[in-house]
Amino acid sequence: MKSAVKNVLIVDKDLGFVFWLADVLIRAGYQPWPAFSPAEARALLAERKPLRRLDLLIVRGTLPGVSDLIAHFRETQQHLKVMALGPEDRALTGVNVWHPVPGRSDDSAKQEWVRAIKDMASRQHRAA
Repeated sequence: MKSAVKNVLIVDKDLGFVFWLADVLIRAGYQPWPAFSPAEARALLAERKPLRRLDLLIVRGTLPGVSDLIAHFRETQQHLKVMALGPEDRALTGVNVWHPVPGRSDDSAKQEWVRAIKDMASRQHRAA
C-alpha cells in the first residue's frame, strides 16, 4: 500500500538535517522539498507547481516567521498536515504533531522518522 503523503516540504536552518531527512524521505518513496527559511519555502511554493499540492510540512518550530508560514499554508492548502520540530509550543497554532529535534543520524533514527511520517500521513486529526 502506498503512503498518502507524497510532497513533503522540510523547512529548517540546519542544512545537514534537511539533506539527511530528504534522503530518508526519498528512500521511503516520498518527494522532499528542502527550504532553509520560511521565506525560501514561500518562494519555492511560488516557483514549483508540484508544491501546489503539498501533503506534509515539516518545520522547525522556533524559526522566525514560522507562524506566518503555517498560517499561509493553512489558508491555501487546508488538507496539509504540519509536523513541528522541537519542544511543544502551544502558542504556535496549526501544528498537527510535534516531533523532537533529532539528535542522531543512525539507521534507527531513519526508521523512526519514516514511522513518524507514515503515522502522520495516516492520522485524521485536526491541527491545534
